Amino acid sequence: MNVLIVDDQRLSRAGLVKMIEWEKLGLTPAGECANGRDALERIGDAEADIVITDVRMPIMNGLELIEKAKEQYPDIAYVVVSGYDDFQYVRKSIQLTVADYLLKPVDPGELNELLAGLVRRGEERHRKAEADLLRWREQFFHFLLEGAYGETGSKLISEFAEIRFADPEDRFVAAVFESRLDKPAVYETLRPLADRLAVCVLRIRGVYLLIAAAPSLVAGDIASELKRLADSSREIARISIGNAAEGIIKVKETVGQAFDAYTIRTSRKADRADEPATFESLEAETADFVPLSAAWEQEWAFHLRQGNRRAALDKLDELLDIGHSAHPDIVDGSYHYVLLRGARELYEAGLIREPDFLEACRIARSLPSIVSLDDKQRTVTDFFRNRLKETDSENAMETRLAVEKAKAYIDTHYCQTINLSELAQNSYMSPGYFSSLFRQHTGRNFLDYVAHLRIEHAKSLLAADPSRKIADVALQCGYQDLKYFRKLFKRHTGITPVSYKEDAAR
Repeated sequence: MNVLIVDDQRLSRAGLVKMIEWEKLGLTPAGECANGRDALERIGDAEADIVITDVRMPIMNGLELIEKAKEQYPDIAYVVVSGYDDFQYVRKSIQLTVADYLLKPVDPGELNELLAGLVRRGEERHRKAEADLLRWREQFFHFLLEGAYGETGSKLISEFAEIRFADPEDRFVAAVFESRLDKPAVYETLRPLADRLAVCVLRIRGVYLLIAAAPSLVAGDIASELKRLADSSREIARISIGNAAEGIIKVKETVGQAFDAYTIRTSRKADRADEPATFESLEAETADFVPLSAAWEQEWAFHLRQGNRRAALDKLDELLDIGHSAHPDIVDGSYHYVLLRGARELYEAGLIREPDFLEACRIARSLPSIVSLDDKQRTVTDFFRNRLKETDSENAMETRLAVEKAKAYIDTHYCQTINLSELAQNSYMSPGYFSSLFRQHTGRNFLDYVAHLRIEHAKSLLAADPSRKIADVALQCGYQDLKYFRKLFKRHTGITPVSYKEDAAR
């Protein structure tokens, strides 16, 4: 934790520096300032956690410093030190909820005991902040995979910087795996990996998705590390890994490859669940159990993404015709692969929801027990027939009404927590498809639209009552993280909330 000392007397500052047990308490000097104005400008850059300030100083006194600083940095602990045993100062300090009020000459034991307590509280606050940051990172990657950041990279890069995960130009590798552990236990299992790399874990489509990043990361690194962890814990299986992606912009590519690798390996009859497999090593194996060309697969996937029911089902009939002349083991794997590959295309195109995708996984597991080739064909075809609409106009009308309904909900509840995935599921769409339609309908992507409504509301609150505290305004607009609110406000308006508030007060 960093400590900033503010006192107009140089000897007083030096005395405090000398009496603090820096190493024992795990504290670091963040600098010294001679008045409140200098301290207010320096607090943010110094990343101060504790401010020890005198009361009476020129330009800006200690209590004015605390009052202004708490609006922008409410999590900092403030300790008031003064040679004036004045009840008015004490009362004002209490009103500002300072950590304590110490009289000069300061007792070293009393000061260090106080700082030790602040360190303990700071560590607890840090643990909570880390948990919040972890949830924030998971939300970012969910939004990224759902297409919430639009087609351009500017919004993506800006949001990525906020989660403090890795450099946007790093190499990213995604891995899909099965585990019976809950997410906290998975994170604990992956701790050795997280000690060396940036790591985020999502629960998605019935499996776990790991996203890792480092400057020179390759898929083989993740494969060998996960293999070692899987061997030691016995709680991770069917690890499937995508190729390394260059930069955050291409993360969806490695995620898609990881899911494709998982689909390929689960389509094979003889698959060693304890051995990691990379997309690069498995890609060529698709032809071994899909008795059709890559051109067939590409055309079939295109029809699915377009929601072309008749053409997609016709392509499946071709699979049945050719399958009669293929080896039974190949046919068995082909239906498993086609079902899961097609379900992913439909899900990512927004034509089915996650429960439908999980149903496809359930059906795929049951296919080996179906003996008749005709019954396998019927089972797979029924899945797609039941989830593709009869006409394009039916789809268009339903989706337009669903997006309008979602927009009306957002316009009313934008200051509350709004989950893109829940909105999409309530509209019977995948998050990515919903996000794309929402952008077409409103001209803004989902995140920009919500942020615009919230910042406009914040501006109206500050203009109506400039005495409002910035932290209170942030909460009323749906932001728990004041630092993030400040950055977002400045990004949308060009000035900080404090500057906007001061302008409104004139």
